[in-house]
Amino acid sequence: MNRFQAPEAQRLIAELGLPQGSRGLDVGCGVGLYALWLAEAVGSAGRVVGIEPEKERVEAARALVGGQLESGRLEFRQGDGTRIPLPDRSVDWLWCGDVLHHIVETQLALREFRRVVRPGGQIIIKESQVLSALFLPGHPELERRIQLAEIRRTLDEGGGRSFQERRQTTLASLLAVGLTDVTVRNYLLQRRAPLGAADHDYIQNTVFTRNWGARLRELLTPADWDARSALCEPDSPKNILGSPDYFCLYPITVFHCGSTPAAR
Repeated sequence: MNRFQAPEAQRLIAELGLPQGSRGLDVGCGVGLYALWLAEAVGSAGRVVGIEPEKERVEAARALVGGQLESGRLEFRQGDGTRIPLPDRSVDWLWCGDVLHHIVETQLALREFRRVVRPGGQIIIKESQVLSALFLPGHPELERRIQLAEIRRTLDEGGGRSFQERRQTTLASLLAVGLTDVTVRNYLLQRRAPLGAADHDYIQNTVFTRNWGARLRELLTPADWDARSALCEPDSPKNILGSPDYFCLYPITVFHCGSTPAAR
């Protein structure tokens, strides 16, 4: 996903206006690409720490990007967004990208975010697909039924609320913990045939094969599953990514708390 988003990621990070030499935290840094781009944005005097709950992901981030900047500029640690292993008011800004909707204890996490960010600092929440993406142009009814199946599938993991609902209530969650100075920006990624390798890989392997794969089969009718398979399976002669007029649209929303008051 990060490689798929890379061109727009550079733009949206630049538009944040993060201060040169500032200290930042990436909550749920994954394999570390956004942490790397954020560290590059704050310059050689800046510092970014990325945290992940699982040791294996921390090690993956270190292996992928840990050595790409001078020592001290980028660090990866094991840590949980609801129990951040940093002192109060220790960072100038905090980034949480495509992670907050996974945290069932949303308000607990946001209070932790406020705790570690200094007064006057910034909290940035990025969520992909607050609005639904378009991956099957020309098949709106089928794609909508697939999206509804995805919503049902995430209910248990989201504590009874789907990921889509959680993404769309991000602003309400920020306001509920006293973060009132919030701006919302939307970015629309557009890709069309012929797709680059990173774009093809993300759509085929992550969207079609993983997200829309076997875990949705029982949530779709047999007819919809067959229609999905014809368009999405990599070895299907009708795979939609092979169409010369293929295109997709993919929205990203950034919630930016530009002046963070002291936590209470």
